Parts: sequence; C-alpha cells; structure tokens
Amino acid sequence: MISTGKNKVTELKLHREHKEKATRLRSGRGNSKMMMFMVLAVVGYIVFSLTSQFNRLHSMQTNVESLQKQVKEIETRNTALREQIKQIKSDAYIEQAAREQLGLVKPGETLVVPTQSQQGADASKQQQGTAEGFEVKYKNIYD
Repeated sequence: MISTGKNKVTELKLHREHKEKATRLRSGRGNSKMMMFMVLAVVGYIVFSLTSQFNRLHSMQTNVESLQKQVKEIETRNTALREQIKQIKSDAYIEQAAREQLGLVKPGETLVVPTQSQQGADASKQQQGTAEGFEVKYKNIYD
C-alpha cells in the first residue's frame, strides 16, 4: 500500500512529538538528580549542625553540673567556717585558749606544769650531747 502525503506528515509529527517527550524525560531525570543531590546536601548540613549543637549543649550541661558541685562544696565549707567563727567568739573558747596557749590561770588557782618523763629526759640529754655519768640537778633553795 501506498501511503498518502497526509499520513506521512502525521506520522512525522507523531514521531517528533514522541522524540521531544523522550528528550524532556531524559533532561528531567538530570534535573531530578541535581535536585536530589541538593536535598541530600541540605539534609546533611542540618544533621551536622544539630549534632554539633547537641555536643555543645552536652558539654555546657556537664560544665554547669561541675560548677553546681563546686558551689555546694563552698557553701558547706562556708557554713563550717561560720560555725567555727561563732565558737571562737564564745567566752568558753577564749578561756580555753588563754589557759592552754598562754598559761593563764584564774585568781585562786595554781598552775601545774607537767614535766617530761624519764624516757623523754634521756632522749633530750642525748640530743644535747651530755655524758651519761654527769647529770646536774637544780634545786630550788626555797623548798
């Protein structure tokens, strides 16, 4: 069969339209790949940013917890020091310190001073370099 010119033109138009659609589809695939790459890049950047922000937040929380511990320790020490100051300002502590450190006594009391034991005396003599046979005793002439 012999085809007429009209059909050939129609076939040619259909062929061109089909070819143009195929070309559009191919070029659309390239654009979709580019778009997919862009979306993945943006998602990757967001994930990276969130991860770094969470790490930073975690380190800050750790730092805050450490500082809170230090504050509690300092407050405890401060409370203990305040109690010690109250104790030091009391009359009983002042009297005890005067008796022990300064050797003071109240009127009517006698001061008793303990002497070294025999072992302590021997050790101090050896440190001073005294000979064993020569021991000098001092006597109070008013006894």
